[in-house]
Amino acid sequence: MRIWIQGTRPKTWIASISPVIIGTLLSQKPNIVVFFITLFCALFIQMGTNLANDYYDCIQGRDTLLRKGPVRLGQSGLVSKTSLFWMMASTFFVGFLLSLFLIFRGGPIILVMYALAVVLGVFYTKGPVNYAYKGLSEPIVLFFLGSIAVFFTTYLQNLEFSFYPLLAGLSPGFFSVALLALNNLRDVEEDRMTQKNTLVVRFGERFGKMEITLALLAPFIITPSPLNIFLIPLLFDILKKLWSGEETGALLGKIGAAYILFTFLYILHAFFLWK
Repeated sequence: MRIWIQGTRPKTWIASISPVIIGTLLSQKPNIVVFFITLFCALFIQMGTNLANDYYDCIQGRDTLLRKGPVRLGQSGLVSKTSLFWMMASTFFVGFLLSLFLIFRGGPIILVMYALAVVLGVFYTKGPVNYAYKGLSEPIVLFFLGSIAVFFTTYLQNLEFSFYPLLAGLSPGFFSVALLALNNLRDVEEDRMTQKNTLVVRFGERFGKMEITLALLAPFIITPSPLNIFLIPLLFDILKKLWSGEETGALLGKIGAAYILFTFLYILHAFFLWK
């Protein structure tokens, strides 16, 4: 269990949790059962995707000794490639079992979205598609860990389609883009060697820093709230250290903390609106 949790990278779970929270808070009368099932389903998709990235990078030789990120199960030899594959498959399968309730509630469109999420998770790094290494991951992350996730979470609550969740969902989507871009900035040397043509590899490290900066500032415009003032000191610190060349490992934790704080402030904002 400890190895499985390590392989699924808990630090990335906020990217699945926040859109479900925001989408639920946008609903008229939140259903707590639907909320928790949606939340766990999203987490299993995220965990399955992380394991898929680990597995396909391993078998394709994409991980090298230059890697600066957390230890990967396949590269490190903690588990065999076969075991890693079945960990990935079983994680997606548990997510599918959880989604059955949501499919029954929301209709065939939810089955289609779950299948699409799995396909995107697998082909993130699996060749020949491996869209993450062709500079396409940012728009997909922005919309699928942002707008689409919030939109369908709200739909499962209200069973009605509405436009606003698509817009509001861009805020968590941009935070996920910031985390992704910082990861790519950290791994730029290895990515160049292994031909992972991320946007940072294609356009340079200065572009990566600009991308992170814009992604962190965008939620202030998309989701204005007086409570967002509490985010300013943390974001100022992040951007100052980003442009001064601070070690990216420390900044990842700070961006994650900013994402968590943004979500918490959104909860408070929604509570005050309800009152």
